[in-house]
Amino acid sequence: MKQDSSSSKALLICIGNEFREDDGLGLYIGRHDKIRSLRNMVVIENSGDGMAMMDAWKDGGTVILADAVRSGRPAGTLFHFDLLKDPIPPDLFILSTHNIGIPGCIALSEKLDLLPEQLLFYGVEGQNFGHGKKLSPIVKAATDGLIDQIVADFES
Repeated sequence: MKQDSSSSKALLICIGNEFREDDGLGLYIGRHDKIRSLRNMVVIENSGDGMAMMDAWKDGGTVILADAVRSGRPAGTLFHFDLLKDPIPPDLFILSTHNIGIPGCIALSEKLDLLPEQLLFYGVEGQNFGHGKKLSPIVKAATDGLIDQIVADFES
């Protein structure tokens, strides 16, 4: 049974690998004080495990995914769209470091009737995906702006 999105908290699923430089930006978002201070949001971290992601969102009202993008666009490019209403650009997740990937999770969840009421995506085009724990400067600056956008969109 789906939650009533008008009375439930939004679920923010922060996807990434903190040891792969810009791939850690989803985790950076979820750990940020501005995000943690949102009273109407539950934050969970996900290493890219599609099955765990689907399990987390299956009874959800509003679910937000935050992740790095590796599509060939300029580093720092911001992405924000509704995954259930907007067409997913075919090149957006072409080089995902995650197992099943977001498009695959959506397709499988749709077949199994496990989609949340609303599924939003916030992301930033990454620059470096090598070994390391720091976001590249251009990606960090863009991610800080994206955090402000998420806060503005979900502040109660």
